[in-house]
This record gives sequence, structure tokens and C-alpha cells, in this order.
Amino acid sequence: FYNELEEWLASQTRLSSGGGVVEGDQSVPAYIQALLEQTADNLENLQLVMSRSEERQVSSAANFVTLNERLGSLTDQMRAEQAFMVKLAENQLELKPILAKLTETASEGNFGIDEATRTHIRNLDVHIAQLLEDIPSGRDQLVQELRNEIKLLARTVAALSNSTSSN
Repeated sequence: FYNELEEWLASQTRLSSGGGVVEGDQSVPAYIQALLEQTADNLENLQLVMSRSEERQVSSAANFVTLNERLGSLTDQMRAEQAFMVKLAENQLELKPILAKLTETASEGNFGIDEATRTHIRNLDVHIAQLLEDIPSGRDQLVQELRNEIKLLARTVAALSNSTSSN
């Protein structure tokens, strides 16, 4: 666009300056020169405006690239969170039957122990209770037997000492 405009202005300048100029017609080339200067100034301003526009466009493009990268990372994060939520939902679905079984077991009151094991535990409990009851009576009986043995031993020693002293 700039090149075409410059070529057009150059061709206009050649045409107007190439012809013979009449003495009384001197204001026309001055007018054209002023018009050309104004056009050149306007072209410079247009060039500044276009360069600023290009800078803004480059800046906007950079901002769009940054925005695109951030949206990409946000998308990745959302995918990771979605995968986590799916995994969490799957785990909850897997826990549902287990929790139902535990609830059923707790409501029955057997807590996962079969009847044979319960009977065995009851028998162990009964035998331990009997042992606990027998320990004090067994201890008393043992103490009584020890006393009797000590008395017998004391009598035997006394009898031996009497028989040795009489000899």
C-alpha cells in the first residue's frame, strides 16, 4: 500500500512539474508542494499509527499465547481432578458391598465368627473359670499338705534325735 501510494504521488509530482509554468500561475506549484508536504506528514502519521497498531497486535498475540498456555494447564489440572474423582467414585462403589456385609454381620451380632469358633471360645472360657476357682482351693490344699509333711518330718527328726540320745 505504501509503495503504491508513493509511486502514485511520484507520478503526480512529475506530471505537474514537467509542464511549462506560466508566470501568473506560480501559486499552483506552491499549493501542490504544500499538499505534498501535508500528504508526506500524513503518511508519516499513518506509518506511526500502523507501527503502533502492529506493536499492539504483537502484544495481543503474545497475551493470547500466554492465555492459551494457562488455559492448557488449567485443562490438564481439570482432567487430573476429574480422573481423581472417577477413581474416588469407583473406590466408593467397591466399598459399598463391604460396608453392607459389615453392617449385616454387626446386626447379627456374630462379628464374623462362625458357630464352631464361638463354641470353642465358650469352652475355653469355662475351663479358665474353673482353673481360676481351683487355684485358691488348690493352694490351700497344697499349703495343708506341706504343713502335714513338715509336721511329719519334725516328728521323724524328733524321734531320731530321741533314739540317738537314748543310745
